[in-house]
Amino acid sequence: MDWNNLGTFFTHGVKHVLEGWDHLLFASALVLALTGFWEIFKVIGVFTIAHSLTAALTVARGAPLLSPAIVEPCIAASIIFVALENIFYPAAATSRRRLIVAFGFGLVHGMGLAGALLENLAGLEGQFVAWAVVAFCLGVEIGHLCVVAPLSGVLKIGRDLWKEPFHKVVLTYGSALIAVGGVYYLLAALGVLG
Repeated sequence: MDWNNLGTFFTHGVKHVLEGWDHLLFASALVLALTGFWEIFKVIGVFTIAHSLTAALTVARGAPLLSPAIVEPCIAASIIFVALENIFYPAAATSRRRLIVAFGFGLVHGMGLAGALLENLAGLEGQFVAWAVVAFCLGVEIGHLCVVAPLSGVLKIGRDLWKEPFHKVVLTYGSALIAVGGVYYLLAALGVLG
């Protein structure tokens, strides 16, 4: 087994998240409404399980589960949905509903991740493919942590200093900005922006 190649897949997973506005916006929307470590751990954990599952299924199949023409607009819609839910139904963020939303949309995000992964797996076979998928998914999670951990820390500091008014302002305006980013991504995914 070539461990250097596995490192490449890990790095690719990290870069895919850090360079992918869709993942950054969605993870930020999920975290923005949460106020505790355990809440963040549960939601991001469920999201991780879901997208790792569809990424692995896609690789096992050797072809996309759904067309990118369906997946990409659905990813954009997921960003808009969670951002608007933060604004209009903030209580959902700490409910079982948010776990279901994170899992359902995580399945879709996994299909998007798998598209990039399939391209890089061309020509590889056997056990190495399984290890490459694991390395890629671990890289994706490290990428998420690079975003989620600092964002959560800054939000906690703000809530500790300025209490509930800070949380409401950041949740409302931060989610509105994320929703605008989601609309832009949706228009791009639909080909409206060229």
